[in-house]
Amino acid sequence: MSPDETTPLFTRAWLVGFAGHRKVGDPAIAKAVIARELENLSASLNGRIHGVSGAAAGADLLFLDACEEAGIPTIVLLPFPRERFQQDFEDPAEWQRALHHIDRALWCEVTPGNEEAPAAYHVTGREILEVSDRLILLWDGQPPRGLGGTGETAAEAAKWNIPTRVIDATTHQPRWLEDEPPPVAGDPLFSDLPAARSIQALFDSLDARAIARAPRSRWFAAGSMSLNHIATIVQASLIIWALEAQGALAKFLMAFTAAWLPWVGSRMRLQENWVADRVRAELLRSLLASHEPGSPLRPPALELFENDRSFLRSAALHLVPQRRDWQTARNHYLTNRIDDQIAFFTSKGNLAKRRMRLFGKLFWIASWGAMAFAALSVAAKWNVLALPETPAKWLVGFLPAVLPGIAAWTLAMISVFEFKRRSGLYLQLVRELERLRPKLEAAQCASATASTIQQIERLLLNELWEWQGPRRK
Repeated sequence: MSPDETTPLFTRAWLVGFAGHRKVGDPAIAKAVIARELENLSASLNGRIHGVSGAAAGADLLFLDACEEAGIPTIVLLPFPRERFQQDFEDPAEWQRALHHIDRALWCEVTPGNEEAPAAYHVTGREILEVSDRLILLWDGQPPRGLGGTGETAAEAAKWNIPTRVIDATTHQPRWLEDEPPPVAGDPLFSDLPAARSIQALFDSLDARAIARAPRSRWFAAGSMSLNHIATIVQASLIIWALEAQGALAKFLMAFTAAWLPWVGSRMRLQENWVADRVRAELLRSLLASHEPGSPLRPPALELFENDRSFLRSAALHLVPQRRDWQTARNHYLTNRIDDQIAFFTSKGNLAKRRMRLFGKLFWIASWGAMAFAALSVAAKWNVLALPETPAKWLVGFLPAVLPGIAAWTLAMISVFEFKRRSGLYLQLVRELERLRPKLEAAQCASATASTIQQIERLLLNELWEWQGPRRK
C-alpha cells in the first residue's frame, strides 16, 4: 500500500538513549526535566528523535512516559523475555506501566546473550550505547556499584564519546558529561536525498538518479586505450599510402584525446557523486528484501558500511510498520531475493565468460597472426620469399606493426572490464546462493531465518563494499 501525504517524509532517525536509577526521589520533577531535555534535543537535531531505553522500574518508565507524552517513537530493549522480566518488578502497577510501553513501542526486542542478572542488564546497557547518537542519564554521579548500573553506563558513554546529558538525580540540574557537541546543521548522508514518503519510493528515486548519473568510468578508460591503438592503426595505414605527415597528425590528435578521456571520466564521477547514490540505492535494495525478521537496529551487513550506519538504521526503522510474520518474510526472500539474484548473477557471469572467451580468441588470433606475419616479413627481407609490392606493404609492413597492438588491446579490455574476475566471482556467488537456499528454506523459526538472511546479505553486499572506495561525507 502506497503511503499518503500524511506519511512523514523520510528523514534521519536520531536515537536518544537513556539510563537511570530504579529509585527516583521526585518522579514528577525528574520526568519534567527529562521531557525538557528531549524537547531541546529534538530542536537541535535535523531529523526525528527516537527514544531508546530499557523498561525497568523507576527512571526507565519516566523516560518512556515523557516520550509518549511528546509523541516520540520509542525502542524498548529488554534484558529478558516478558515472563522472566516481570519477576524483577515488586509493584504490579509499575509492571503494568512497563507492559504498556512495551506494547506501544515502535520496536521492542530482548537483547542477545541469554545472560542472567546482572549481566543481562549490562548487555542491555551496552546495546543502548551501541545504537545511541545522544544519551540522557538520570544519575547520582556515583561510580559504578555493580554490573549493569547507571554509573557503568556513564563511564562507558565517556569512553565511547557519546554526547551525554546528565540530569543530577538529587538536584535535577542537567549538564553535559563531557564537552557540549557542536550544533547539527544537517547530515550529508541525508541532505541530498530525494524527497520520499516510503523506502520503496526513495530506492526508486536513488536508483533512477544513479542510472542517469552513471559516469561509465570503465568506458572512458576503454575508450582511451582503444583510441591509442586505433591511432597506431590509422598512422600505419596512412604510411602505407605514403601519407606520413597526415598519419603523424592523426596519431597526435587521437592520442591527445585518449589522454584526456580518463580525466574526464574521473571528473564526472567526482562531480556527480554517482558512487554515493549507487551505494545507497543498493543498500536500500538489500534492506527492502531483508529487513525482516531481524532487528532494525542491526540491519544486514551493517558492519561493512559503518559510514552509512545512520542511513541504514533510519531506513530500517521506517520499514518497521510494514513487517510481516517471519514465514511470509522468509518465503518472500526466497523468491524475490535469492532466486532473482541467482538468475542475475548467472546471466552476468555467463555474459562475462562469453566475452572473456571472445577477447581470448581475438588475443590468440592477433598474437599468432603477429608472429606469422613477422616471420613472413623476415622471409621477405632475407629474400627467401618474393611478394608483389602492394601485398608486401600490407602483409610485411602493416600487419606486423598493428597486430601486437591489437593483442595488447584485447588483454587491456579483459583487465578493464574484469571479465575473468566477474565470470569467476558471479558464478561462485551462484553456487553459494544455491548452497544457502535450502538452509533458509529449512529454517523453522525467526532467529534461524534472520541469521541465514544476514549471512546471505553479507555475501551479496561484499563486492559493493569492496568497490565503493572513498566517498565524500
